[in-house]
Amino acid sequence: MKLKSCLLCCLLCIAGLAGFCQEDCSNGKDDDGDGLVDLKDPDCQCRITVRGNLFQNGSFEDFLHCPTYLYDNDNAIARFWRMGTYTNGSEAIYYHNLACSSDSAIVMKYIPPALPLPDGKAFVSIRQAVYRKPDSRETDIAKTYVSQCLQTPLKKDEDYVFSFSAGRFRSNDDAGFKYRTEPFTVALFGHLDCNAVPFGGIAANSNGCPANYAGWVLLGKTVMRSTGNWVQGRVKFTAPFGVNVVAIGPDCSFLVPELELADSTTRADFYVYYLDDVHLLPAARFPSSVVQTLGGNVCQPDSVLRAPSFPNAVYQWYRDSIAIAGATQQPYRVPKNISGFFSVRVSTADTCFVTDPYYAGADPFAHLHLANDTTVCKDEPLVIAPASDNITYLWDNLSLTEVKIDRGGVYEIKAIGVNGCSKTFTIRVGEQACDESTLHMPNAFTPNGDGRNDVFRIPATRQFQLREFSVFDRWGKNLFSTRNLGAGWNGTAGGRQSPPGTYVYLVRGRFHNKPVEVKGTVSLIR
Repeated sequence: MKLKSCLLCCLLCIAGLAGFCQEDCSNGKDDDGDGLVDLKDPDCQCRITVRGNLFQNGSFEDFLHCPTYLYDNDNAIARFWRMGTYTNGSEAIYYHNLACSSDSAIVMKYIPPALPLPDGKAFVSIRQAVYRKPDSRETDIAKTYVSQCLQTPLKKDEDYVFSFSAGRFRSNDDAGFKYRTEPFTVALFGHLDCNAVPFGGIAANSNGCPANYAGWVLLGKTVMRSTGNWVQGRVKFTAPFGVNVVAIGPDCSFLVPELELADSTTRADFYVYYLDDVHLLPAARFPSSVVQTLGGNVCQPDSVLRAPSFPNAVYQWYRDSIAIAGATQQPYRVPKNISGFFSVRVSTADTCFVTDPYYAGADPFAHLHLANDTTVCKDEPLVIAPASDNITYLWDNLSLTEVKIDRGGVYEIKAIGVNGCSKTFTIRVGEQACDESTLHMPNAFTPNGDGRNDVFRIPATRQFQLREFSVFDRWGKNLFSTRNLGAGWNGTAGGRQSPPGTYVYLVRGRFHNKPVEVKGTVSLIR
């Protein structure tokens, strides 16, 4: 019977019905019809074999008691683990063991995980709620975390890897699994003092994320996708100080507003992901995941890359997560005039992993847009080099993630990207007194959820009275409108992220008691 079923699936696949196919991770096609190709499809991820762990009870197997629906004042659920934030919700949100009756009645009924679990019979769940009002404060958005005080502090300036298994699973209130391709973020925060958890107010409905509270820093994060299955992820970071306690959960970004749909489903119904098999260890002890340069210059065309060496390994190279046909050897020569982020899938008899993306090719700054000439209002800061992923700026003998100025002049800024590639920009900035000029808008923003330059908004000024602020795409479609001076565009439209590119804005109002209308363009950079 099983053989007949398999043959039927193969015939349906051959007939062109993608939903009956398995994903082939080396052909650059969406074989199973889920909209995801090659490494972008969780089916193509493989389990990393990790030995050693700075976390205690990383599988959550050793639990103190079954979840209850009463607030647990000591916040302790699994041994060595605590709830990261105060909440008046139930413990069952945070820790589950499939032997517990509450889990069988609630979790396994409404949002059951894929079985078998990555490690044992226990796991934790993480929640990030949507918000219903545009003016909601970040601390009013429900987010949940699990936290552990480490036996040995992380060492300042040393590299570490945080690895985990995670998954998002449908709920019975969402039979069609509408949001199956929605991404979720797994973030790791650190603090010097173990008494910093749980953070937030004791009786609060929600407390936002740890970075809202003194002493907490974001150590690293990664964006994951899971279409109802468990996938592995990892975050590499450098400890900024002797971290003693960590919290795991969402980053500090907002989910877009979401209203109840006609069929009663909403992203809030199941925007929960599960975690299991979490590891924290020095990067030197993590399985090799680094592509190296074998020859040539990675900042120029025609370089040669080399995958990590493993006996009897099978290799498959990818460019921007899409398989490169025929690239199955340990070395790989990047063709001339081709650039991108290259990675390789390494498989042996007892391990399998995908290397970190490695940039190679011509002009790694093609996506970086800095204004050639602009104008600044005297004494009002202007960002002339916006924050951008994998790029730092060298200016005035300082290394910065963004460059902000408040005076006119000629600025020479060196952008330094991945693998040490660099490019120098010259920006000429004029200067005007604000009471003699019109309103000056930012020329770029980066809605990547890192808390810096995430929203395109009108610069704060007490002299401006807003009547209209709108953003349009290149075809004139209105993506955002407001009359609230404090509001801004977060780079989404209709609940989806807008692609990188140039957008048009219109601002109408009164500036220094004079009517103004400002039109211009802004670059959205991801």
